[in-house]
Amino acid sequence: MLSLQFIAPGALDRPLPLLPGGNSSSFWAKDRCLLKASPSIAGRNNLRFNGGTVRVLAMSGDSSAFKMNLNEYLVTLEKPLGIRFAVTANGKIIVHSLKKGGNAEKSRIIMVGDTLKKAGDSSQNRLAEIKNVEDAQNILKEQTNPLSMVLERPRSPFPIHLLHKPSVESSGNSGFSTFNEKFLTPKGSELLGNPNEHVILNEEIKFFSDEENNEGEWAHGSFPLEEYVKALDRSKGEMYYDHSLSMRYTKISEQIYVGSCIQTEADVETLSKVEGVTAVLNFQSATEAENWGIDFRAINESCQKNNILMISYSIRAGDSYDMRKKLPFCVGLLFRLLRKSHRIFVTCTSGFDRSPACVIAYLHWMTDLSLHAAYTWITGMYTCRPDRPAIAWATWDLIAMVEKGNHDGPPTHAVTFVWNDNEGKDVTLVGDFTGNWKEPIKAMHKGGMRYEAEVKLPQGKYYYKFIVDGNWRHSTASPAERDDSGNVNNVIVIGDTASVMPSVQHQPKDANVVKVIERPLDEKERFKLAKAARCIAFNVCPITLTPKSQVVA
Repeated sequence: MLSLQFIAPGALDRPLPLLPGGNSSSFWAKDRCLLKASPSIAGRNNLRFNGGTVRVLAMSGDSSAFKMNLNEYLVTLEKPLGIRFAVTANGKIIVHSLKKGGNAEKSRIIMVGDTLKKAGDSSQNRLAEIKNVEDAQNILKEQTNPLSMVLERPRSPFPIHLLHKPSVESSGNSGFSTFNEKFLTPKGSELLGNPNEHVILNEEIKFFSDEENNEGEWAHGSFPLEEYVKALDRSKGEMYYDHSLSMRYTKISEQIYVGSCIQTEADVETLSKVEGVTAVLNFQSATEAENWGIDFRAINESCQKNNILMISYSIRAGDSYDMRKKLPFCVGLLFRLLRKSHRIFVTCTSGFDRSPACVIAYLHWMTDLSLHAAYTWITGMYTCRPDRPAIAWATWDLIAMVEKGNHDGPPTHAVTFVWNDNEGKDVTLVGDFTGNWKEPIKAMHKGGMRYEAEVKLPQGKYYYKFIVDGNWRHSTASPAERDDSGNVNNVIVIGDTASVMPSVQHQPKDANVVKVIERPLDEKERFKLAKAARCIAFNVCPITLTPKSQVVA
Protein backbone atom coordinates (compact mmCIF):
# COMPACT_ATOMS: atom_id res chain seq x y z
CA MET A 1 0.00 0.00 0.00
CA LEU A 2 1.28 3.43 -0.90
CA SER A 3 0.26 6.58 0.89
CA LEU A 4 0.58 10.06 -0.52
CA GLN A 5 2.72 12.55 1.33
CA PHE A 6 3.35 16.20 0.58
CA ILE A 7 6.78 17.33 -0.54
CA ALA A 8 7.79 21.00 -0.62
CA PRO A 9 6.16 23.04 -3.40
CA GLY A 10 8.32 23.70 -6.44
CA ALA A 11 8.31 25.63 -9.68
CA LEU A 12 6.36 24.01 -12.49
CA ASP A 13 7.97 24.33 -15.90
CA ARG A 14 5.19 22.41 -17.59
CA PRO A 15 2.09 20.46 -16.58
CA LEU A 16 2.99 16.89 -15.80
CA PRO A 17 0.69 13.87 -16.00
CA LEU A 18 0.81 11.01 -13.57
CA LEU A 19 3.46 8.78 -15.05
CA PRO A 20 3.84 5.07 -14.28
CA GLY A 21 7.14 3.68 -13.16
CA GLY A 22 9.06 1.60 -10.62
CA ASN A 23 7.78 1.14 -7.08
CA SER A 24 6.58 4.68 -6.56
CA SER A 25 4.50 7.18 -8.46
CA SER A 26 4.20 10.94 -8.32
CA PHE A 27 2.17 13.69 -9.91
CA TRP A 28 1.63 17.44 -9.75
CA ALA A 29 -1.36 18.73 -7.87
CA LYS A 30 -3.05 21.80 -9.27
CA ASP A 31 -1.42 24.07 -6.69
CA ARG A 32 1.97 22.88 -7.92
CA CYS A 33 2.70 20.77 -4.86
CA LEU A 34 4.46 17.51 -5.71
CA LEU A 35 2.71 14.50 -4.26
CA LYS A 36 4.89 11.46 -3.85
CA ALA A 37 3.68 7.92 -3.23
CA SER A 38 6.05 6.21 -0.83
CA PRO A 39 5.99 2.42 -0.21
CA SER A 40 7.59 2.92 3.20
CA ILE A 41 4.52 4.60 4.67
CA ALA A 42 1.34 2.56 5.00
CA GLY A 43 -2.20 3.63 5.64
CA ARG A 44 -4.12 6.78 4.77
CA ASN A 45 -3.37 10.46 4.91
CA ASN A 46 -6.25 12.55 6.23
CA LEU A 47 -6.05 16.11 4.95
CA ARG A 48 -8.29 18.43 6.98
CA PHE A 49 -9.77 21.61 5.61
CA ASN A 50 -12.44 24.04 6.79
CA GLY A 51 -15.00 22.24 4.65
CA GLY A 52 -14.26 18.76 6.02
CA THR A 53 -11.80 15.93 5.55
CA VAL A 54 -10.42 14.38 2.37
CA ARG A 55 -8.68 11.02 2.40
CA VAL A 56 -6.18 10.23 -0.35
CA LEU A 57 -4.80 6.82 -1.14
CA ALA A 58 -2.68 5.41 -3.96
CA MET A 59 -2.18 1.67 -4.16
CA SER A 60 -0.36 -0.97 -6.15
CA GLY A 61 0.15 -4.70 -5.91
CA ASP A 62 -2.10 -7.63 -5.06
CA SER A 63 -2.25 -6.79 -1.34
CA SER A 64 -4.51 -3.84 -2.04
CA ALA A 65 -8.25 -4.21 -1.66
CA PHE A 66 -8.69 -2.09 -4.77
CA LYS A 67 -6.83 -3.04 -7.95
CA MET A 68 -5.52 0.12 -9.63
CA ASN A 69 -3.04 1.05 -12.32
CA LEU A 70 0.01 3.16 -11.47
CA ASN A 71 -1.57 6.28 -12.95
CA GLU A 72 -4.73 6.00 -10.85
CA TYR A 73 -5.47 7.28 -7.36
CA LEU A 74 -8.25 6.94 -4.78
CA VAL A 75 -9.73 10.00 -3.09
CA THR A 76 -12.57 10.22 -0.54
CA LEU A 77 -14.57 13.47 -0.29
CA GLU A 78 -17.48 14.76 1.72
CA LYS A 79 -20.53 15.74 -0.35
CA PRO A 80 -21.24 18.01 -2.10
CA LEU A 81 -18.09 17.19 -4.07
CA GLY A 82 -17.84 20.45 -5.98
CA ILE A 83 -17.05 18.59 -9.22
CA ARG A 84 -18.73 19.11 -12.57
CA PHE A 85 -18.35 16.01 -14.74
CA ALA A 86 -18.51 15.88 -18.55
CA VAL A 87 -19.00 12.94 -20.88
CA THR A 88 -16.77 12.42 -23.91
CA ALA A 89 -18.01 11.05 -27.20
CA ASN A 90 -16.40 7.69 -26.45
CA GLY A 91 -18.21 7.43 -23.11
CA LYS A 92 -15.51 8.46 -20.64
CA ILE A 93 -16.53 10.50 -17.60
CA ILE A 94 -14.01 13.29 -17.01
CA VAL A 95 -13.64 16.07 -14.47
CA HIS A 96 -14.70 19.16 -16.40
CA SER A 97 -14.42 21.83 -13.69
CA LEU A 98 -14.14 22.39 -9.94
CA LYS A 99 -16.36 24.65 -7.85
CA LYS A 100 -14.48 27.50 -6.25
CA GLY A 101 -14.21 26.79 -2.53
CA GLY A 102 -15.68 23.29 -2.95
CA ASN A 103 -14.35 20.11 -1.34
CA ALA A 104 -12.65 18.91 -4.54
CA GLU A 105 -10.76 22.17 -4.96
CA LYS A 106 -9.78 22.19 -1.28
CA SER A 107 -8.32 18.70 -1.65
CA ARG A 108 -5.67 20.17 -3.99
CA ILE A 109 -5.40 16.78 -5.67
CA ILE A 110 -8.18 16.35 -8.22
CA MET A 111 -7.39 17.96 -11.57
CA VAL A 112 -9.49 18.86 -14.57
CA GLY A 113 -9.17 16.12 -17.20
CA ASP A 114 -8.94 13.22 -14.73
CA THR A 115 -11.15 10.27 -15.72
CA LEU A 116 -13.64 8.79 -13.23
CA LYS A 117 -13.05 5.00 -13.19
CA LYS A 118 -14.80 3.77 -10.01
CA ALA A 119 -16.92 5.20 -7.18
CA GLY A 120 -18.62 4.05 -4.01
CA ASP A 121 -17.85 3.39 -0.34
CA SER A 122 -14.20 2.45 0.16
CA SER A 123 -14.71 1.79 3.89
CA GLN A 124 -16.90 -1.17 2.93
CA ASN A 125 -14.60 -2.24 0.08
CA ARG A 126 -17.41 -1.45 -2.36
CA LEU A 127 -16.32 0.48 -5.41
CA ALA A 128 -18.43 0.11 -8.55
CA GLU A 129 -16.89 0.45 -12.00
CA ILE A 130 -18.16 3.47 -13.94
CA LYS A 131 -19.07 2.15 -17.39
CA ASN A 132 -21.37 4.92 -18.57
CA VAL A 133 -23.00 8.19 -17.53
CA GLU A 134 -25.95 6.38 -15.94
CA ASP A 135 -23.61 4.54 -13.57
CA ALA A 136 -21.98 7.81 -12.53
CA GLN A 137 -25.25 9.67 -12.03
CA ASN A 138 -26.81 6.84 -9.98
CA ILE A 139 -23.84 6.59 -7.62
CA LEU A 140 -23.74 10.36 -7.15
CA LYS A 141 -27.42 10.31 -6.14
CA GLU A 142 -27.46 7.13 -4.05
CA GLN A 143 -24.14 7.21 -2.20
CA THR A 144 -24.27 8.96 1.16
CA ASN A 145 -21.29 10.72 2.72
CA PRO A 146 -18.47 10.22 2.17
CA LEU A 147 -17.93 9.28 -1.49
CA SER A 148 -14.77 7.49 -2.65
CA MET A 149 -13.61 7.77 -6.25
CA VAL A 150 -10.84 6.18 -8.30
CA LEU A 151 -9.62 8.68 -10.88
CA GLU A 152 -7.06 8.29 -13.65
CA ARG A 153 -4.60 11.02 -14.48
CA PRO A 154 -4.07 11.72 -18.25
CA ARG A 155 -0.72 10.65 -19.67
CA SER A 156 -0.27 13.92 -21.55
CA PRO A 157 -0.97 17.57 -20.62
CA PHE A 158 -4.65 18.46 -20.63
CA PRO A 159 -5.60 21.53 -22.77
CA ILE A 160 -7.74 23.26 -20.18
CA HIS A 161 -7.82 26.51 -22.16
CA LEU A 162 -9.99 24.76 -24.80
CA LEU A 163 -12.70 23.64 -22.40
CA HIS A 164 -14.83 26.78 -22.67
CA LYS A 165 -15.26 29.48 -25.28
CA PRO A 166 -15.44 32.35 -25.72
CA SER A 167 -16.06 34.06 -22.35
CA VAL A 168 -13.42 34.02 -19.62
CA GLU A 169 -13.46 36.15 -16.50
CA SER A 170 -10.46 37.04 -14.37
CA SER A 171 -10.53 36.08 -10.70
CA GLY A 172 -9.12 39.24 -9.12
CA ASN A 173 -5.57 39.86 -10.23
CA SER A 174 -4.50 36.22 -10.06
CA GLY A 175 -5.07 35.47 -13.72
CA PHE A 176 -6.87 32.22 -12.85
CA SER A 177 -9.28 30.87 -15.44
CA THR A 178 -12.81 31.09 -14.02
CA PHE A 179 -16.30 31.18 -15.46
CA ASN A 180 -19.93 31.41 -14.40
CA GLU A 181 -22.83 29.16 -15.37
CA LYS A 182 -24.03 31.68 -17.96
CA PHE A 183 -20.72 31.48 -19.82
CA LEU A 184 -20.86 27.71 -20.50
CA THR A 185 -21.22 26.73 -24.14
CA PRO A 186 -22.75 23.44 -25.27
CA LYS A 187 -20.23 22.79 -28.00
CA GLY A 188 -17.43 21.48 -25.74
CA SER A 189 -13.96 21.07 -27.17
CA GLU A 190 -11.20 18.72 -28.17
CA LEU A 191 -9.13 16.92 -25.57
CA LEU A 192 -5.63 15.53 -25.90
CA GLY A 193 -5.84 12.55 -23.56
CA ASN A 194 -4.61 10.46 -26.48
CA PRO A 195 -2.33 12.31 -28.94
CA ASN A 196 -3.48 9.99 -31.74
CA GLU A 197 -7.20 10.31 -31.02
CA HIS A 198 -9.20 13.53 -30.59
CA VAL A 199 -11.95 13.05 -28.02
CA ILE A 200 -14.98 15.35 -28.24
CA LEU A 201 -17.30 16.20 -25.37
CA ASN A 202 -20.76 14.68 -25.79
CA GLU A 203 -23.03 17.67 -26.53
CA GLU A 204 -26.28 15.87 -25.71
CA ILE A 205 -25.50 14.99 -22.09
CA LYS A 206 -23.46 18.12 -21.42
CA PHE A 207 -22.46 18.37 -17.74
CA PHE A 208 -23.65 16.89 -14.44
CA SER A 209 -22.68 16.87 -10.75
CA ASP A 210 -23.98 15.74 -7.36
CA GLU A 211 -25.43 19.21 -6.64
CA GLU A 212 -28.95 20.19 -7.56
CA ASN A 213 -27.95 23.86 -7.79
CA ASN A 214 -25.09 24.28 -10.24
CA GLU A 215 -24.87 28.00 -9.87
CA GLY A 216 -21.78 29.63 -8.49
CA GLU A 217 -18.23 30.14 -9.64
CA TRP A 218 -16.50 27.23 -11.28
CA ALA A 219 -12.89 27.00 -12.46
CA HIS A 220 -10.56 24.83 -14.49
CA GLY A 221 -7.77 25.02 -11.91
CA SER A 222 -5.87 27.42 -9.70
CA PHE A 223 -3.02 28.45 -11.96
CA PRO A 224 -2.37 31.31 -14.40
CA LEU A 225 -4.04 30.26 -17.64
CA GLU A 226 -1.50 32.04 -19.86
CA GLU A 227 1.38 30.19 -18.19
CA TYR A 228 -0.45 26.90 -18.66
CA VAL A 229 -0.93 27.54 -22.38
CA LYS A 230 2.76 28.38 -22.76
CA ALA A 231 3.69 25.19 -20.93
CA LEU A 232 1.48 23.18 -23.29
CA ASP A 233 3.28 24.73 -26.26
CA ARG A 234 6.65 23.79 -24.75
CA SER A 235 5.51 20.20 -24.25
CA LYS A 236 4.33 19.63 -27.83
CA GLY A 237 7.66 18.16 -28.90
CA GLU A 238 7.70 15.65 -26.04
CA MET A 239 6.64 12.05 -26.33
CA TYR A 240 4.25 10.26 -24.01
CA TYR A 241 3.97 6.50 -23.91
CA ASP A 242 0.37 5.32 -24.14
CA HIS A 243 0.17 1.67 -23.13
CA SER A 244 -3.44 1.45 -24.32
CA LEU A 245 -2.30 1.75 -27.95
CA SER A 246 -0.87 -1.79 -27.72
CA MET A 247 2.42 -2.87 -29.29
CA ARG A 248 3.85 -0.43 -31.86
CA TYR A 249 6.90 -1.16 -34.05
CA THR A 250 8.79 -0.16 -37.19
CA LYS A 251 10.81 -2.18 -39.68
CA ILE A 252 14.40 -0.88 -39.75
CA SER A 253 15.87 -3.46 -42.10
CA GLU A 254 15.04 -6.94 -43.39
CA GLN A 255 16.33 -8.41 -40.12
CA ILE A 256 15.67 -5.70 -37.52
CA TYR A 257 12.40 -4.40 -36.09
CA VAL A 258 12.22 -1.98 -33.16
CA GLY A 259 9.24 -1.05 -30.99
CA SER A 260 7.37 -1.01 -27.70
CA CYS A 261 6.76 -3.97 -25.43
CA ILE A 262 4.86 -7.14 -26.29
CA GLN A 263 1.62 -7.00 -24.28
CA THR A 264 -0.37 -10.06 -25.33
CA GLU A 265 -0.05 -13.44 -26.97
CA ALA A 266 -1.75 -11.90 -30.01
CA ASP A 267 1.23 -9.56 -30.35
CA VAL A 268 3.51 -12.60 -30.50
CA GLU A 269 1.32 -14.09 -33.21
CA THR A 270 1.58 -10.85 -35.21
CA LEU A 271 5.37 -10.76 -34.96
CA SER A 272 5.67 -14.41 -35.98
CA LYS A 273 3.06 -14.81 -38.69
CA VAL A 274 2.94 -11.29 -40.17
CA GLU A 275 6.55 -10.13 -39.85
CA GLY A 276 8.37 -13.47 -39.67
CA VAL A 277 10.23 -12.55 -36.46
CA THR A 278 12.30 -15.43 -35.03
CA ALA A 279 13.95 -13.71 -32.03
CA VAL A 280 13.02 -11.04 -29.49
CA LEU A 281 15.65 -8.98 -27.69
CA ASN A 282 13.85 -7.50 -24.69
CA PHE A 283 15.28 -4.83 -22.34
CA GLN A 284 12.18 -4.56 -20.14
CA SER A 285 12.55 -5.80 -16.57
CA ALA A 286 10.17 -8.28 -14.98
CA THR A 287 9.09 -5.58 -12.52
CA GLU A 288 8.17 -3.23 -15.36
CA ALA A 289 6.16 -5.96 -17.07
CA GLU A 290 4.31 -6.68 -13.82
CA ASN A 291 3.59 -2.99 -13.24
CA TRP A 292 2.03 -2.75 -16.70
CA GLY A 293 -0.07 -5.85 -16.13
CA ILE A 294 1.83 -7.97 -18.67
CA ASP A 295 1.72 -11.75 -18.20
CA PHE A 296 5.40 -12.43 -18.86
CA ARG A 297 5.02 -16.20 -18.47
CA ALA A 298 2.25 -16.33 -21.07
CA ILE A 299 4.33 -14.21 -23.46
CA ASN A 300 7.31 -16.58 -23.10
CA GLU A 301 5.13 -19.63 -23.65
CA SER A 302 3.62 -18.03 -26.76
CA CYS A 303 7.12 -17.29 -28.08
CA GLN A 304 8.12 -20.93 -27.67
CA LYS A 305 4.90 -22.04 -29.32
CA ASN A 306 5.67 -19.77 -32.30
CA ASN A 307 9.30 -20.88 -32.45
CA ILE A 308 10.59 -17.44 -31.35
CA LEU A 309 13.71 -17.12 -29.23
CA MET A 310 13.07 -14.64 -26.37
CA ILE A 311 16.17 -13.07 -24.75
CA SER A 312 15.57 -10.72 -21.82
CA TYR A 313 18.34 -8.47 -20.53
CA SER A 314 17.11 -5.73 -18.21
CA ILE A 315 18.28 -2.11 -18.55
CA ARG A 316 16.88 0.32 -15.99
CA ALA A 317 14.52 2.79 -17.63
CA GLY A 318 15.80 6.37 -17.62
CA ASP A 319 19.20 5.38 -16.17
CA SER A 320 21.89 6.76 -18.48
CA TYR A 321 24.75 5.12 -16.57
CA ASP A 322 23.08 1.69 -16.61
CA MET A 323 22.50 2.10 -20.34
CA ARG A 324 26.12 3.06 -20.95
CA LYS A 325 27.53 0.07 -19.04
CA LYS A 326 25.18 -2.55 -20.52
CA LEU A 327 24.97 -1.31 -24.11
CA PRO A 328 28.10 -3.17 -25.37
CA PHE A 329 26.65 -6.48 -24.17
CA CYS A 330 23.26 -5.66 -25.74
CA VAL A 331 24.88 -4.91 -29.10
CA GLY A 332 26.84 -8.16 -28.75
CA LEU A 333 23.57 -10.06 -28.35
CA LEU A 334 22.08 -8.34 -31.40
CA PHE A 335 25.21 -9.05 -33.44
CA ARG A 336 25.14 -12.75 -32.48
CA LEU A 337 21.47 -13.08 -33.38
CA LEU A 338 22.00 -11.42 -36.76
CA ARG A 339 24.93 -13.74 -37.48
CA LYS A 340 22.54 -16.65 -36.91
CA SER A 341 20.21 -15.17 -39.57
CA HIS A 342 17.45 -14.35 -37.09
CA ARG A 343 14.83 -11.71 -37.81
CA ILE A 344 14.83 -9.75 -34.55
CA PHE A 345 12.34 -7.57 -32.71
CA VAL A 346 14.28 -5.24 -30.37
CA THR A 347 11.99 -3.94 -27.65
CA CYS A 348 11.64 -2.17 -24.31
CA THR A 349 8.58 -0.81 -22.49
CA SER A 350 7.92 2.39 -24.45
CA GLY A 351 10.17 1.70 -27.44
CA PHE A 352 11.40 5.30 -27.12
CA ASP A 353 14.82 4.81 -25.53
CA ARG A 354 16.55 1.49 -24.80
CA SER A 355 15.60 -0.53 -27.89
CA PRO A 356 16.43 2.17 -30.51
CA ALA A 357 19.66 2.98 -28.61
CA CYS A 358 20.80 -0.63 -29.08
CA VAL A 359 20.08 -0.53 -32.82
CA ILE A 360 21.86 2.83 -33.23
CA ALA A 361 24.90 1.55 -31.32
CA TYR A 362 24.95 -1.58 -33.47
CA LEU A 363 24.98 0.47 -36.67
CA HIS A 364 27.72 2.74 -35.29
CA TRP A 365 29.99 0.04 -33.89
CA MET A 366 29.45 -2.88 -36.26
CA THR A 367 28.75 -1.27 -39.65
CA ASP A 368 31.21 1.68 -39.40
CA LEU A 369 28.39 4.22 -39.64
CA SER A 370 29.00 7.46 -37.75
CA LEU A 371 26.97 8.01 -34.60
CA HIS A 372 25.35 11.08 -36.13
CA ALA A 373 24.33 9.18 -39.27
CA ALA A 374 23.03 6.17 -37.33
CA TYR A 375 21.06 8.36 -34.91
CA THR A 376 19.57 10.42 -37.74
CA TRP A 377 18.61 7.30 -39.67
CA ILE A 378 16.79 5.55 -36.82
CA THR A 379 15.04 8.63 -35.41
CA GLY A 380 14.00 9.55 -38.94
CA MET A 381 12.36 6.16 -39.50
CA TYR A 382 10.93 5.62 -36.03
CA THR A 383 9.55 8.08 -33.46
CA CYS A 384 11.93 7.77 -30.51
CA ARG A 385 14.37 9.67 -28.33
CA PRO A 386 17.27 7.39 -27.33
CA ASP A 387 20.02 8.51 -24.95
CA ARG A 388 22.64 9.79 -27.40
CA PRO A 389 25.26 10.77 -24.76
CA ALA A 390 25.05 7.27 -23.26
CA ILE A 391 25.91 5.78 -26.67
CA ALA A 392 28.87 8.18 -27.00
CA TRP A 393 30.07 7.29 -23.47
CA ALA A 394 29.86 3.56 -24.28
CA THR A 395 31.76 4.16 -27.53
CA TRP A 396 34.77 5.58 -25.69
CA ASP A 397 34.54 2.79 -23.07
CA LEU A 398 34.86 0.24 -25.88
CA ILE A 399 37.84 2.03 -27.40
CA ALA A 400 39.45 2.09 -23.94
CA MET A 401 39.33 -1.74 -23.93
CA VAL A 402 41.89 -1.83 -26.75
CA GLU A 403 43.93 1.19 -25.65
CA LYS A 404 44.28 -0.07 -22.06
CA GLY A 405 44.21 3.44 -20.61
CA ASN A 406 46.57 5.11 -23.10
CA HIS A 407 44.54 7.29 -25.46
CA ASP A 408 46.78 9.19 -27.86
CA GLY A 409 44.08 10.92 -29.88
CA PRO A 410 42.08 14.16 -29.50
CA PRO A 411 40.08 14.85 -26.31
CA THR A 412 37.16 12.55 -25.54
CA HIS A 413 35.58 14.39 -22.59
CA ALA A 414 35.04 17.93 -21.32
CA VAL A 415 35.71 18.30 -17.59
CA THR A 416 34.60 21.22 -15.43
CA PHE A 417 36.89 21.29 -12.40
CA VAL A 418 35.17 22.90 -9.41
CA TRP A 419 36.63 24.67 -6.37
CA ASN A 420 33.87 25.33 -3.86
CA ASP A 421 35.58 25.78 -0.48
CA ASN A 422 35.35 28.72 1.87
CA GLU A 423 38.69 30.36 1.22
CA GLY A 424 40.07 31.93 -1.93
CA LYS A 425 39.79 34.94 -4.19
CA ASP A 426 42.42 33.92 -6.76
CA VAL A 427 42.06 30.27 -7.86
CA THR A 428 44.06 28.38 -10.50
CA LEU A 429 44.14 24.72 -11.54
CA VAL A 430 47.30 22.61 -11.98
CA GLY A 431 47.82 18.93 -12.74
CA ASP A 432 49.16 16.26 -15.05
CA PHE A 433 47.37 17.98 -17.92
CA THR A 434 48.80 21.52 -17.38
CA GLY A 435 52.26 21.10 -18.87
CA ASN A 436 53.31 18.68 -16.13
CA TRP A 437 52.03 20.98 -13.36
CA LYS A 438 53.90 24.01 -14.75
CA GLU A 439 51.14 25.89 -16.63
CA PRO A 440 48.25 26.78 -14.26
CA ILE A 441 44.77 27.39 -15.69
CA LYS A 442 42.80 30.34 -14.33
CA ALA A 443 39.52 29.33 -12.67
CA MET A 444 36.54 31.62 -13.28
CA HIS A 445 34.42 32.90 -10.39
CA LYS A 446 30.81 31.69 -10.77
CA GLY A 447 29.32 33.34 -7.71
CA GLY A 448 29.57 32.71 -4.00
CA MET A 449 32.44 30.32 -3.21
CA ARG A 450 32.32 28.54 -6.58
CA TYR A 451 35.18 28.68 -9.13
CA GLU A 452 35.28 26.63 -12.33
CA ALA A 453 37.90 25.73 -14.94
CA GLU A 454 36.90 23.73 -18.03
CA VAL A 455 39.47 21.47 -19.68
CA LYS A 456 39.03 19.03 -22.60
CA LEU A 457 40.96 15.82 -21.97
CA PRO A 458 41.44 12.34 -23.42
CA GLN A 459 40.10 9.56 -21.21
CA GLY A 460 42.48 8.39 -18.53
CA LYS A 461 43.53 8.98 -14.91
CA TYR A 462 44.80 12.40 -13.84
CA TYR A 463 46.14 14.03 -10.65
CA TYR A 464 45.52 17.70 -9.96
CA LYS A 465 45.37 20.45 -7.31
CA PHE A 466 44.22 24.04 -6.90
CA ILE A 467 46.40 27.03 -6.10
CA VAL A 468 44.29 29.29 -3.88
CA ASP A 469 45.72 32.73 -3.11
CA GLY A 470 49.20 31.29 -3.64
CA ASN A 471 48.65 28.19 -1.49
CA TRP A 472 48.45 24.66 -2.87
CA ARG A 473 45.15 23.01 -1.88
CA HIS A 474 43.19 19.87 -2.71
CA SER A 475 39.38 19.94 -2.87
CA THR A 476 37.61 18.05 -0.11
CA ALA A 477 34.54 17.72 -2.37
CA SER A 478 36.32 15.45 -4.89
CA PRO A 479 38.23 12.14 -4.60
CA ALA A 480 41.86 12.42 -3.41
CA GLU A 481 44.89 10.13 -3.00
CA ARG A 482 48.19 10.36 -1.13
CA ASP A 483 51.33 9.91 -3.27
CA ASP A 484 54.60 8.22 -2.33
CA SER A 485 55.92 11.46 -0.81
CA GLY A 486 52.90 11.86 1.44
CA ASN A 487 51.30 14.68 -0.57
CA VAL A 488 47.52 14.63 -0.96
CA ASN A 489 46.34 15.26 -4.54
CA ASN A 490 42.91 15.16 -6.11
CA VAL A 491 42.41 12.39 -8.62
CA ILE A 492 39.93 12.01 -11.47
CA VAL A 493 39.35 9.00 -13.73
CA ILE A 494 37.78 10.04 -17.03
CA GLY A 495 35.96 7.34 -18.93
CA ASP A 496 35.90 3.62 -18.18
CA THR A 497 36.62 0.29 -19.82
CA ALA A 498 33.79 -1.77 -21.29
CA SER A 499 33.44 -5.40 -20.27
CA VAL A 500 31.47 -8.44 -21.36
CA MET A 501 29.41 -8.64 -18.16
CA PRO A 502 29.60 -5.19 -16.53
CA SER A 503 29.01 -4.59 -12.85
CA VAL A 504 27.09 -1.34 -12.52
CA GLN A 505 28.34 0.34 -9.35
CA HIS A 506 27.61 3.71 -7.85
CA GLN A 507 30.17 6.30 -8.86
CA PRO A 508 32.07 8.16 -6.10
CA LYS A 509 30.85 11.64 -5.25
CA ASP A 510 32.72 14.31 -7.17
CA ALA A 511 32.09 18.06 -7.42
CA ASN A 512 33.59 18.04 -10.91
CA VAL A 513 31.34 17.66 -13.94
CA VAL A 514 32.38 15.37 -16.82
CA LYS A 515 30.62 15.47 -20.19
CA VAL A 516 31.30 13.22 -23.15
CA ILE A 517 32.51 14.67 -26.45
CA GLU A 518 30.84 13.31 -29.56
CA ARG A 519 33.05 13.78 -32.61
CA PRO A 520 33.93 11.90 -35.82
CA LEU A 521 36.35 9.06 -35.09
CA ASP A 522 39.67 8.87 -36.87
CA GLU A 523 40.75 5.70 -38.67
CA LYS A 524 42.61 4.25 -35.70
CA GLU A 525 39.71 4.89 -33.35
CA ARG A 526 37.24 3.28 -35.76
CA PHE A 527 39.43 0.18 -35.98
CA LYS A 528 39.72 -0.04 -32.18
CA LEU A 529 35.96 0.41 -31.80
CA ALA A 530 35.13 -2.37 -34.29
CA LYS A 531 37.67 -4.71 -32.64
CA ALA A 532 36.38 -4.08 -29.11
CA ALA A 533 32.70 -4.40 -30.07
CA ARG A 534 33.33 -7.74 -31.78
CA CYS A 535 35.39 -8.93 -28.83
CA ILE A 536 32.38 -8.34 -26.60
CA ALA A 537 30.03 -10.02 -29.09
CA PHE A 538 32.09 -13.19 -29.47
CA ASN A 539 32.39 -13.51 -25.70
CA VAL A 540 28.62 -13.36 -25.13
CA CYS A 541 28.27 -16.70 -23.42
CA PRO A 542 26.52 -18.87 -22.49
CA ILE A 543 23.58 -18.00 -24.74
CA THR A 544 21.95 -20.97 -26.44
CA LEU A 545 20.39 -19.60 -29.59
CA THR A 546 17.38 -21.92 -29.64
CA PRO A 547 13.67 -21.05 -29.54
CA LYS A 548 13.15 -20.78 -25.77
CA SER A 549 13.21 -18.08 -23.17
CA GLN A 550 16.62 -16.79 -22.07
CA VAL A 551 17.05 -14.40 -19.14
CA VAL A 552 20.55 -12.92 -18.99
CA ALA A 553 21.55 -11.89 -15.49
